[in-house]
Amino acid sequence: MLGADIIPPEFQTRVGDRGLVWRGWAPQLKILGHSSVGGFLTHCGWSSVIEALGFGRVLILFSGANSDQGLIARLLHGKQVGLEIPRDEQDGSFTRDSVAELTRRVMVDKEGESLRSNAWAMKEIFGNKELNKKCLDEFTRFLETWPAST
Repeated sequence: MLGADIIPPEFQTRVGDRGLVWRGWAPQLKILGHSSVGGFLTHCGWSSVIEALGFGRVLILFSGANSDQGLIARLLHGKQVGLEIPRDEQDGSFTRDSVAELTRRVMVDKEGESLRSNAWAMKEIFGNKELNKKCLDEFTRFLETWPAST
């Protein structure tokens, strides 16, 4: 399994009573769709964001700050469906305490209630397969009819 050897076996033993270590590709849609999942710590790749919002999951935004994911994180933070993990402006670093604090704010605190509600409302749009198919079909038709450049 590609990359499975990066996680030392003793790590799985050490955290086994507190969580799950998944080696290899995780079935993200199955996980996001599980009723015990309340939120999603995401790198802010657009496909992952769409999948999470399709299940109404509030987002903990952990992006590559100087990439398209950084722009996506700012957009979603502004749309109030999640919060972005704060980073040092100089080097992009973050602390485990800031990750834990932000996760608590989003998932547990009263402050996160509106974020969770907004993310749940997005399920009506991103989780609507018929609407998504219609938009994709219209976009495909648009591309097919667009004049080719010479």
